[in-house]
Amino acid sequence: MLRRTISFLFFILLCTSCEYFSSSSSLSKSNLEIAANTFIDFTKVDTYPIFTDCENYAENDNQKECFQTTITQKLGESLSKADIKVKKAVNDTAWIDILIDNTGRASLVDVISTNAIDEQIPNFREILEQSIGRLPTMKPAVKQAILVRSQYRMAIEVKTI
Repeated sequence: MLRRTISFLFFILLCTSCEYFSSSSSLSKSNLEIAANTFIDFTKVDTYPIFTDCENYAENDNQKECFQTTITQKLGESLSKADIKVKKAVNDTAWIDILIDNTGRASLVDVISTNAIDEQIPNFREILEQSIGRLPTMKPAVKQAILVRSQYRMAIEVKTI
């Protein structure tokens, strides 16, 4: 009787041991391969930030162009109102990094300017921060249906007369 019971248990163990456990591990391996092969490009967004003036554009390229034109225009208007006094003529280019957060507010991240700009306009960064702070709130960038932060680099030409 004991021999029959042991034989029966051995038969059950033989039928269920290897294939039963093997299929679940191969299933999890295939899931891992799929997850590892999925690539998300975090340097690009699905939809660019949108000013209210640009909401009527349907295509992403047109929205991007409208965004770039509008931010350049609004920053130019704001900077032209700033009272900037220099002792020597300046004709240089500065680069600024602007961050648009997931609520649509813009802020200055970095300013890369030349020595001539730094010497002639020591408060250049503060002027830029104020001008960017005056930008209207916009709809933030979207990546996979999630509102995300996005950063942009712009050239600012500093020319005095």
